[in-house]
Amino acid sequence: MSRTSQHVVVGERTLELSNLKKVLYRDAGIIKAEVVQYYLEVAPTLLRYVRDRPLSMIRYPDGLDGERFFQKNRPDWAPPWIEHALLGEDSPVDYMFAGEAAVLVWLANLACLELHPWHARRPHYDRPDYLVFDLDPPDDGLYGRVVELALALREHLERHGYHPFVKTTGGKGCHILAPIEPRWTIDEVFEAAKALADPFVGRQRQATLRLEKKARGDRILIDIYRNRASQTIVAAYSLRGRPGAPVSMPLRWDRFAEVVDPGAFTIRTVLDHLRAEGDAWEPLFAYAAVLHTHRSVVASVPGAVEPGRTHKTPEQLAEYAARRDFALTAEPPAQLLGGAGNAFVVHRHRATRLHYDLRLERDGVLRSWAVPKGLPPRPGIKRLAIAVEEHPLAYLDFEGDIPKGEYGGGRMWVFARGKYETTKQKKNGFYFRLHGGALSGDYRIHHTHDNHWLLERVDAPQIDWLYDRVEPMLAEAASEPPDAEDYLYELKWDGIRALIALDEGMLTIRSRSGRDVTRLFPELADPTAFGAACGLFDGEVVCLDEEGRPDFARVISRLHRAGDLAVDLGRSTSPVYCYLFDCLYLDGRAVVQEPLHRRRAWLEDALRLGTSYRMSRVVEDGRAFFDAIRRMGLEGIMAKRRDSAYLPGRRGRDWLKIKVRHTADCLILGYTKGSGVREDTFGALHLGYFDHGVLLYRGKVGSGFSEGGLEEVRAALAPLQRVQRPVEPPPDDDATTTWVEPALVCEVEYASLTEGGTLREPVFRRLRPDLAP
Repeated sequence: MSRTSQHVVVGERTLELSNLKKVLYRDAGIIKAEVVQYYLEVAPTLLRYVRDRPLSMIRYPDGLDGERFFQKNRPDWAPPWIEHALLGEDSPVDYMFAGEAAVLVWLANLACLELHPWHARRPHYDRPDYLVFDLDPPDDGLYGRVVELALALREHLERHGYHPFVKTTGGKGCHILAPIEPRWTIDEVFEAAKALADPFVGRQRQATLRLEKKARGDRILIDIYRNRASQTIVAAYSLRGRPGAPVSMPLRWDRFAEVVDPGAFTIRTVLDHLRAEGDAWEPLFAYAAVLHTHRSVVASVPGAVEPGRTHKTPEQLAEYAARRDFALTAEPPAQLLGGAGNAFVVHRHRATRLHYDLRLERDGVLRSWAVPKGLPPRPGIKRLAIAVEEHPLAYLDFEGDIPKGEYGGGRMWVFARGKYETTKQKKNGFYFRLHGGALSGDYRIHHTHDNHWLLERVDAPQIDWLYDRVEPMLAEAASEPPDAEDYLYELKWDGIRALIALDEGMLTIRSRSGRDVTRLFPELADPTAFGAACGLFDGEVVCLDEEGRPDFARVISRLHRAGDLAVDLGRSTSPVYCYLFDCLYLDGRAVVQEPLHRRRAWLEDALRLGTSYRMSRVVEDGRAFFDAIRRMGLEGIMAKRRDSAYLPGRRGRDWLKIKVRHTADCLILGYTKGSGVREDTFGALHLGYFDHGVLLYRGKVGSGFSEGGLEEVRAALAPLQRVQRPVEPPPDDDATTTWVEPALVCEVEYASLTEGGTLREPVFRRLRPDLAP
């Protein structure tokens, strides 16, 4: 094959890529271009686990069918902008570092399918920052045994004060990592791993520490020898040189417990998983613990105060104490405590004006900056940060109301918390990395003048919540309010579901199908309705009738108005409002994992009164509320667990929709020939739905059509492409049916489902042009 090449720009780098059509995974038909694209797209997350770590690679220049080789040394022809360091005493190796996406793309172009980073980061090359346990099973193909042993090992590690994380290896085993502070040599770390593994293996018949395959038998090797000098493991999110292009995939423990086939995580599935569920390892280094062999007290959760080793003097908190009357405020006193030197907290502070407080532990206190607009969401955005008085370490856990009239009076929330590290010290500032369950990222803070600093984010997040396609969370149907006290209830608004993205003074409204409908609702295109710099909010766009009831027909009419004059006329005759009920992202971090009641509190705090945006109110007595809604003739109510997380694009029991009568959104699959007064339109509509990608039949509906509704549906059906019958078995009237592409969605009311899954007593309600098929 002749060599072909092209130039691409990745960040600030221009790269030459060659032979992009070369097949690297013949069994799956994966070419080099797909490998390059994967590493480019996964870079924001993968870089967290390889940045500042010397890299080794396994290269497959001719794909899996050709020769492979392990490479450590930087090639002489590597670009000069790739960072490297000569490490090792006897036989020094010139290791490369991957600090930006361009490096990953350059390596992928060399067919470096596998990335193997050191267990330690610069400058502490001899100080690992995690313990690793490599579970390697025999060739019996029973992954359930691996899962069972890994879950047992997790409990064992937790009893010793560690917070373990798990990933598939991309092969038949798994890796369990327990993050530790980088304070001990590799030999000390190995001894700690051995001290953990010996008693565990002594109690587990199916586990062994014997490396020799003959000595293992059918037992699973717990390879603690990965904690030795020069040893590595494959990086999180790295491809493997195995058929199918599997990926070494970090998982939450509950998801790992369900894994049957680790080979399901491949180059073609991992990115969708990341977008839907996020990075399971994001808080990894927030849980860095002290080696159990070097401590007398079990380490606590991120943010907890540990024995100190930093310099501190009483004068550091003098200004803090002078500004407060501790007889009136519940804030912690100006007391010096020991600290590990690496804690951080971000507070959301509703004082005279809403702002955020960034606090980093230094020299026994919390060095603090007020950040009016919150943390920057991505590179390229700079935030003013005003240095304020230093705070005591006990402020890491403070949350509550500061009395009005007191300094900083107002509500204080813990917005994010964890551990941090200073990655680079500069003349007028420093770079730092946050490790937290709620917030992880790389930042730079730069002193400009007086107490003014500039804060900016250095790394790009994997998901851009403000611009990427994000699907709203969905609810399961229920027949009545649940008999539980942990639910909040609100009206089921009869309108158009929308996600509202606010970013740096710009506002975008997207429907559930992802369509940008901002121009159609100019009264909602008002970024001043929010007291936030950026955010993603979930709500329903509605029109109200004269009695204040949602009017679906009027809001759908607004959706169909395309021209400027029609939009202006609709705004004056049928004004819309947006009732907000949730918040997915706010001022620099995703909040989907926060409990619902906290997301709502932050949403309400970010919403200004007197605009076309309103808060969807909640009540706690679901049965009384449902009875009232039924008497008023409204559609129904929503029940949501007050502590539930937000699951984008997923449907779950944490959200329930309770309708006065059942309704379903169905695909229109075809229509029967009409007769009598319907001779010029149709007789009935055939309905269907997708279940895990399979199209199933829902029956047909022939009632509920007004004269105008018949014509509306006929006009919508006319341009659709005719197709072969898409369902089995054929219905009785197949001979008189015209089948069409499933491109239209309609809402149907029904009494119940038959045993065959079709609708009983269906009644057509309306077309749903706001929903994607």
